Amino acid sequence: MKRNFSTTVATVVTIIVLIGFAALAPEPFQALLNTIKLNVIGNLGFIFTYPAFVISVAFVLLMLTPLGNLRFGKGAPEFSTLSWLGMLFATGMGIGLVTWGVLEPRYHVEAGNSTDQALLYAFNHWGLLAWAGYLAIGALFAHAMYNLNIAKPAETLLGGGFLSKVNLVSLVVSTVIGLSLTFSYAAEPLQQSLAQFLGVDVSATLIIIVLTGFAIASSASGLNRGIKWLSNYNTLFALVLLFSVFLLTSPGEILSTFTRLLPDYLWNYPAMATETGQGDPERKAWLADWLYAFEASWYGWFIFTGVFIARISKGRTLRQLVMGVMLMPSLLSCLWFTVFGLGGLEMEAQDVFALMASLDQYGVLSFILTLNILLFFVTSSDSAGLVCEMLTVERSRAFWIVAMASLAIVINWLDGDIFKVILTLISVAAIPVAFGLFTVGVAFLLRLRQEHMSRQPAETLAR
Repeated sequence: MKRNFSTTVATVVTIIVLIGFAALAPEPFQALLNTIKLNVIGNLGFIFTYPAFVISVAFVLLMLTPLGNLRFGKGAPEFSTLSWLGMLFATGMGIGLVTWGVLEPRYHVEAGNSTDQALLYAFNHWGLLAWAGYLAIGALFAHAMYNLNIAKPAETLLGGGFLSKVNLVSLVVSTVIGLSLTFSYAAEPLQQSLAQFLGVDVSATLIIIVLTGFAIASSASGLNRGIKWLSNYNTLFALVLLFSVFLLTSPGEILSTFTRLLPDYLWNYPAMATETGQGDPERKAWLADWLYAFEASWYGWFIFTGVFIARISKGRTLRQLVMGVMLMPSLLSCLWFTVFGLGGLEMEAQDVFALMASLDQYGVLSFILTLNILLFFVTSSDSAGLVCEMLTVERSRAFWIVAMASLAIVINWLDGDIFKVILTLISVAAIPVAFGLFTVGVAFLLRLRQEHMSRQPAETLAR
C-alpha cells in the first residue's frame, strides 16, 4: 500500500485541479479542450484507431491458432458464461448503447447522410474498434495476473519507477473522467423519467448524488453479489427493450437492413477504421468530432474495463475472450444500433425516452428503460471504483466513485452539449493514456520474451 500512496496523492491533486479549472473558468476550459481536439486529435487521431484495428485483426488470427487454447489461470471459471457475458456487456458499454442508440444515427441523418451510412458510422464507432481495446487489456492483464503471477501489471511491467507512477496517474485520471460521462448519461434520462412518471423536476446534481449512493452501496455488497446480480438484470432488461423495439416498429426492415449492412461493415472495416481525412480539412474535423473522439473515449475506458475483464475471466481461454469480449459484443452493438436507430427514425423520436413513449402509452417500456439505465450506471461506476482501488490503495473505492460524481456535477454546470464536452475531455485525457498503454504493451511483450528465454535452458537441461 505504501508504494501506491504517492501515486494516489498525485492522482487526487490532478483531479482536484481538473474539477477546479472546469468550475472556476468554464469558458477557457472548453476553449482549451476544443483547441487540443482540433489541433492534436484532428491530426494525430490515428494513434487511437490504427492500433485498435491491428489488435482486432491479430486477435481473430490468434484465436484460430493453438494459442487460442491458452487458459488464464487454473481451474474452472469463477462465473457462469451467462453471468460473465452479462458483466462484460453491462460494464463495457451498456449505458452508452442505451443513450446513443437513437441519438447517433439521428445526428448523422440530420447532417445529410443516408440511413445506411449513418448506421455504418455507428457500427464503426461502437463495434470492433471499441471492443478490441477491451480485449487487448483484458487478455494482457489476465495473462500477467494468472499465468505470470504479476499482482499489479500496470506498475510492475514498467518497473515501479517514475515512469510507472506517471502512467498509473494517467490511467486512474482517465478512468475517473470516463466514468463522469456515465453519470451524465444516467442523469439526463432519469430527469426525464421522474418528470414523466411523477411530475417532479429534479436537478441533475441531486440525481448524481443519489446515484453515487447507489454505486457505493453496490460496492459494499461485493463482486459476487452487487455487480454480478445487477449485470444479470441489466442484460435481461436490455434484451426486453431490444426485442420490444424490434417487434413494435418494422421487424422486416430491421432484419433486412441488418443482414445487408453487416457484410458491408466487415468489408469496409479496414478502410473506415484507418481513415485519416488526409487533404480534406472538413473531413479531418468530422473525424475529430466522431471517430477519433469515440475511439479516444474508449481509451479512457480501456484500462478500467480491461482490468475488470481480467478480474472476472480467471479460468477462461484466449479463444473465449476473443469471442466473448470482442466478436459477440460487436455483433450485438451493430444489431442494437440497427434496431434503435431505425426505430427512432421511423417514430421520429429525438431520444430513447421519446422512442419508448411513442411505442408504449402505458409507460411500461419507459419504466424498464429507467431501471436499465440505473442498473447500467451502478455496475459501471462500481466496477470502475473497483479498478481504481486495484490501481491505487486499498479501501478507496467509495472515494473514487465520489470523485467521478464530483467531476460529472461540475461538467453538468457547463453550457452546451454535455456529452460532447465530456467526450472532448476524454479525448484529450486519452492522449497520455494511449502512450501509457502502448508502453505497458511493449513491456508485456518483452516480459513474455524474457519468460520464454528463461524456460529454454531449463527445457534443454531436461532433455
